Amino acid sequence: MLYAEVDEEKVGAHEQSTGKKKIAKDGKIVIQDTESELQRTGFRPGMMALRDIKMKWTLAEFVSLDEKFTYKIKAQEKSICTKASTDGSAIDSFQNYVRSLDFRSIRVGYLFGKFNDDKSVKVEVVYEPPQESTDTTFHVWEDPKEDKVNLLMEHLGLKKVGWIFAHPPREKGFFFSGPEILFTAEQQLEAAEGVDDTSFVTVKVTLDENSQAVVEAFQVSKLCMEMVAEGVLQPSTNLGSCLVNDTFTAIVEGRPAKEVDNNFFLTTVPIERFDSQFLTSQFPPANRVDSATTDHLKRQLSKAGQQGWSFVDLLADFHLLLFISEFFGPEEMPIICASIMNRDEPLSEGYQLLLRSIAGMDG
Repeated sequence: MLYAEVDEEKVGAHEQSTGKKKIAKDGKIVIQDTESELQRTGFRPGMMALRDIKMKWTLAEFVSLDEKFTYKIKAQEKSICTKASTDGSAIDSFQNYVRSLDFRSIRVGYLFGKFNDDKSVKVEVVYEPPQESTDTTFHVWEDPKEDKVNLLMEHLGLKKVGWIFAHPPREKGFFFSGPEILFTAEQQLEAAEGVDDTSFVTVKVTLDENSQAVVEAFQVSKLCMEMVAEGVLQPSTNLGSCLVNDTFTAIVEGRPAKEVDNNFFLTTVPIERFDSQFLTSQFPPANRVDSATTDHLKRQLSKAGQQGWSFVDLLADFHLLLFISEFFGPEEMPIICASIMNRDEPLSEGYQLLLRSIAGMDG
């Protein structure tokens, strides 16, 4: 006579159990979880069996279905973005801050400016959101200033055109980690509203072997965007590559690959500096170790009338505008920004007096 021991508490061998029963080596009846069953019997890992999708398949239908899960990896010849022009003072402020921290950890920021008709981008502002990072990882926290940042950018006629990150020196040929590739693709997908052409750019800052700053611009390919959108790529313990989800197949140089070298996804973008005639970058940015104070505001506004600086010229600093937005209502900031957008319409004396008062410049 054959006996089988059923451990119902562990295996859930009741009517509500939907997994397939099997007898283990020790004679116990166990329930296979759905995921394990799909791994074993599915058309692909994590998918239903072909007969569960439909009963009859032609060879052409099978090949067509299979191709939807197969990606042939090849580099994109050139980037969509034709050029990234970055305001020198904005990039220098970011770079100098990371240098003050000895480039020990990753630092990220968002780039705001304009998309041009020739598919180039012009970067006027670097905004660094709240974040936490190590030498290889970063996490961007929910930003309580996000709404104010977006409103200010709207008042200034600027859009989010890219992101920037700085990292410690790496071995030669290692440009982006897997998480950096995935984040770049997600940002491009958001900018393009799907897998489509976009000039959204990524700027990377690090040190060379002589401790000199190196600033470069990149995009990821549309193939990479598609693969991230479909959930094909995942972070890998090997930072120089992305892991391929088991449901999919990546063909690299004619062979299936479990991981894809990140460099396959990168395209370089020409980059140049310019001196903005619109905004200045002198005020301490938000979300750094040392927070801005009204003393910083006083120091900046006190330059009015010196070396050709006007009061409005000194106000034309995004980080200063974000700081003073804490003192003004939503109906007042557009008025201040309008004087920056059109220098022929001076800011009223009332606003100037109020700003001087906030800065402690009375009398």
